[in-house]
Amino acid sequence: MKKKLLIIFFLFFSAERLVCETNNSIIITVGNHPITRLDLIKEIKFIAILAKININESNKEELKNVAVQTLVKRAIKKNEVERLKITQYNQKDLDSQISIITKNLGLDKEDFKIFLKQKNLRYEDMVESFEIDLKWNTAIFKLYKNKISLNTIEIENKINAELDKVKSNKSLLLSEIQVNLSNEGLEATTNKIFSKIKEDGFANAARVLSISNSSKNGGNIGWVNENKLSKTIYEKVKNLKNGEMTGPILAEGVVIVIKKIDEKNTSYSLEDIKKNVVNQEKMKKLEMFSNSHYSDLEKRIKVKFL
Repeated sequence: MKKKLLIIFFLFFSAERLVCETNNSIIITVGNHPITRLDLIKEIKFIAILAKININESNKEELKNVAVQTLVKRAIKKNEVERLKITQYNQKDLDSQISIITKNLGLDKEDFKIFLKQKNLRYEDMVESFEIDLKWNTAIFKLYKNKISLNTIEIENKINAELDKVKSNKSLLLSEIQVNLSNEGLEATTNKIFSKIKEDGFANAARVLSISNSSKNGGNIGWVNENKLSKTIYEKVKNLKNGEMTGPILAEGVVIVIKKIDEKNTSYSLEDIKKNVVNQEKMKKLEMFSNSHYSDLEKRIKVKFL
């Protein structure tokens, strides 16, 4: 598949052509859904805007790779939500996603629409891409909600474990970058991470380099009670000041760098802990079903590179 992706990539040799390209031929078909040259151009530009980076010679191939994979995955999901006739989704989730993006760019919603128009992009196209993911979530819930079974004893054990962990009322707001250890070794991998951080900032480095699910949020993993951290991580972050980063942390072939954003004192109620544990376990089950369902579709839906 990588060889096929390279064929697509060679069609876009310069950053200027990403803006000037007018040939809107179909370059990929995913089931019955075509992906055009213009779709690829727009997706690359959307990714660059959301990551707050400029398209240049050093990153264009990487952006193209991410864009092609994103478009194919979205098309597979779109095939499925259309097959299942899913039209509903959580509007609050959509509003939240848009709010996060506009806030990150320092714009309000209307200014953001104007900004996209200046880049020859449509706000409606971005919203549609979010809607597909949200409809996919609706589809997974409808398909598997009756298969979510939670082990009562396991839940109780997790609740008790959570109670033990929240003896401290101190929580840390953390961001992370996780990168597979390269064949060149720890030093080379570390240098790559910190060079990218220095060049583009921590959040953008996380979006481009990190293999963690938090990469789409710029590495942000949210507020974490300090007692929930592993001993190794805690020792690395406990003395950090806001804005400081750890050195490289090597864990099972993955190099991790953590940045401390903020800290606060928090209080927990038993009911909150129970609710959080149950919700987390349900979300884990749904994510498992989502990954499995997508994997099955990926095997069955024909992806053709033209």
